[in-house]
Amino acid sequence: MKRTFIRLSLLLIVGALACAVAYQLIGVRVDADGIVREAFPLIPIGFFLGGAGVVTGIAGLLWRKDDKHR
Repeated sequence: MKRTFIRLSLLLIVGALACAVAYQLIGVRVDADGIVREAFPLIPIGFFLGGAGVVTGIAGLLWRKDDKHR
């Protein structure tokens, strides 16, 4: 169970990095009408995935320390 948290944490952080890379690759452009076109939803999704990955990683590390004391 303790390794599950660490693996989930890595998966979430990789997802956050994928969102950041996708945002950079898609880029931002302005139409002839002056409308900005960008992949804005990738920003909050990336922050959410990164934060969840950090919290899950900390939980996994704390769980691992508790198992060693028993």
